[in-house]
Amino acid sequence: MGSMLLSECKCGFQSDSLSVGGGMMDFGSKCWTPFSCLQCKSVGTINILTKEGKKGRFRCPKCRKKVEYFGEVKEDIFEIDDISYVFDWKVGEMKRYYLKDKSYQCPKCNSEDLKFQSVGNWD
Repeated sequence: MGSMLLSECKCGFQSDSLSVGGGMMDFGSKCWTPFSCLQCKSVGTINILTKEGKKGRFRCPKCRKKVEYFGEVKEDIFEIDDISYVFDWKVGEMKRYYLKDKSYQCPKCNSEDLKFQSVGNWD
């Protein structure tokens, strides 16, 4: 079951609802993750498990400019620490995608005040 996220910034920017992760039928081949397009000044989702994604070549679906996704993929080892996560998803045998509960760069005002919050689940 995937999650639904919203991103908001102090400048007033707010994304549409973002469906991240995957559903019952495609959870092994899809990991929708949030990305920011500075050209379009928007936040959307891309599947990081595509052929292009495995090469790190992500493009905005609207303007085709190169984009990078929020969060990171790392070893699937949870260590006890003080970091909290808004979302995480298994993306391979020993890998996991993590979106930390922290501030990110806003595509509208470029400040580091964009935050994500979980608003539900989808399947």
